[in-house]
Amino acid sequence: MGIELWNLENIQLGHPSCPRLAIGQLSIPSGVTAVIGPSGAGKTSLLNLLVEFESPERGVVRASDSLQQESKRRLGVGWVPADFGLWPLLSVRDHLQVVSQGSSQPSTDREPSAETVDELLTTFDLSHLSDRTPDSLSMGERARLAVARSLAMQPFVHVMDEPFTHVDPERVDLYWRVLRETLRRSGCSLIFSTHFPSVVLREADFVICIQDGQVAWSGSPHELYYRPENKSLANLLGPANWFGNDEQPLWLPVENETPCLRPEQIVLQEDETSPLSIEKTWNVGQHHQSEIQHGETRETRTIYHQPSSGTFKSGTRVRLSVVLALFLSLLVPLLSGCGQSDAQEPQLAIESAKIYSLPNEGPMLPAPRGMTFSPRGDLFVLDDAGRVLMFDQVGDLVRKWWMPEYDVGKPEGAWVLLDGRIAVADTHYNRITFFNVEGELLGTLGEFGRGPGQFIYTVAVTQTPDGFLYVAEYGGNDRIQKFTHTGEFVTEFGEVGTENGQFQRPSGLVWHEGTLYVADAINNRIQAFDLDGKFLRVVADAQTAGLYYPYDLAKGPDGSLFVAEYGAGRISRISTEGKVLGRYGHEGRGEGQFWTPWGIAVNHDGKIAVADTGNRRVVELLY
Repeated sequence: MGIELWNLENIQLGHPSCPRLAIGQLSIPSGVTAVIGPSGAGKTSLLNLLVEFESPERGVVRASDSLQQESKRRLGVGWVPADFGLWPLLSVRDHLQVVSQGSSQPSTDREPSAETVDELLTTFDLSHLSDRTPDSLSMGERARLAVARSLAMQPFVHVMDEPFTHVDPERVDLYWRVLRETLRRSGCSLIFSTHFPSVVLREADFVICIQDGQVAWSGSPHELYYRPENKSLANLLGPANWFGNDEQPLWLPVENETPCLRPEQIVLQEDETSPLSIEKTWNVGQHHQSEIQHGETRETRTIYHQPSSGTFKSGTRVRLSVVLALFLSLLVPLLSGCGQSDAQEPQLAIESAKIYSLPNEGPMLPAPRGMTFSPRGDLFVLDDAGRVLMFDQVGDLVRKWWMPEYDVGKPEGAWVLLDGRIAVADTHYNRITFFNVEGELLGTLGEFGRGPGQFIYTVAVTQTPDGFLYVAEYGGNDRIQKFTHTGEFVTEFGEVGTENGQFQRPSGLVWHEGTLYVADAINNRIQAFDLDGKFLRVVADAQTAGLYYPYDLAKGPDGSLFVAEYGAGRISRISTEGKVLGRYGHEGRGEGQFWTPWGIAVNHDGKIAVADTGNRRVVELLY
């Protein structure tokens, strides 16, 4: 925590019989502080006190010595009120010009006024509006101008009441990035209110929870996210599953140290012996939501959980697997503000990018899932309609064909074998399906079961230069099986778990120089094995490389590993020793962004193909 900026004691704002705000004691540190709470809770009232727009009927709001000293040499506080506080007679440019000229900060600490104004106009997409007055601006444009004006003031502390309200979702992350970088460069602090949990988790070092006009809790976002004191506080940072001590034995396979489990900490897996059964499942974006009934108590409750590869049918019996180490190692550095920013990490030098959608199927625009390149550079893509599509080296569609069955679920992984056959992980039909390049069905390998040569959900397949096939599966029997090129079982290794050599959804396979690399998705890591299945090492994980749901792997021309990070919305290039060599993209819907990227393939000349599944498009990159 940074130095103290404000200290509030025995605050009462509003009539004593019904105060809008009642605070016993609150200390606000430097850095980035988020104020959250339901509508009408008192967030705006707190910010109004800090900027002295309102005064309490009782109590003291005390600015720290450091804030008072800074206020003598420059503007102490810049304010973005809820109604934006724009000046009706001034143009957009004049809003920035006036406050920039009026800054009392020494000229050695600030850029020339004109350069500052032009840069802010460009950065916040206001250049074409520079001569307009506020009454002719949209709400989103006013919001951007209000934040830009605060940055032009160059104060010691920015106080912003729900900044970027009404701003287009596709641009809001960019503006937050600008604000974040400005704070880092200037050393200024920010206190802001918001209703968006993702913004709190990404931006804030400290969080203040306001409920019914009182401070219900204050502390680190990480603590509030994983160890909230009650369900009401938990819900302030997004969907939460709350299991009391008496409920955990009924719903969870193991006792959890806290009653709160976030969606990313729960995985649904089919289990015919479980008393829990699915009533209905919804895809609500980054997580899924299911209504689940307990067969013994007949209680039905809503469970928020990780996205499932397929859609659970009503009546399917499932168990709730708890993943505890998953985000704890990943999010601690990010939420504490000590993690690497995008600018600090090595970036992939991308020469060009090509984006295209798959051909529609009637009114449906299918999304890509698995993909692989042939040795000659043809790209084979699996989609969520149940098709296999073949694109030539210039990106033209050569042919497409259907999987033999696809009603239950769609395939996830593919590989072009040494003899030219295309092997497809026919996930929900518990097998590997083989085609020739014309799309003719040549045969299958496997059936449902847990024995040798049997599968639950096949998810990835690859072949080594000596002809051996390796098939990965998940669904409660998470393991890898090795076969000869004719399909004879050789060996198996791995099981469900979080220990070394164990897996939770081993969804990507790469062979390189006698070593098999496995993307262990739910455990957020890449593991290495010899070709007989002996565990060698953890190559990279959430803690050492920031991996966030590595769903697929591909090998680059130099032997480095390319990783599609489903959770982070990006592509990472990692050495076989675990060093991050470069990253590209972040979560979003625009150019240079990905939404739940599912598959990745790299050909011999360095072309990268990414299944940008959530955005229903294929992205091809040259680096």
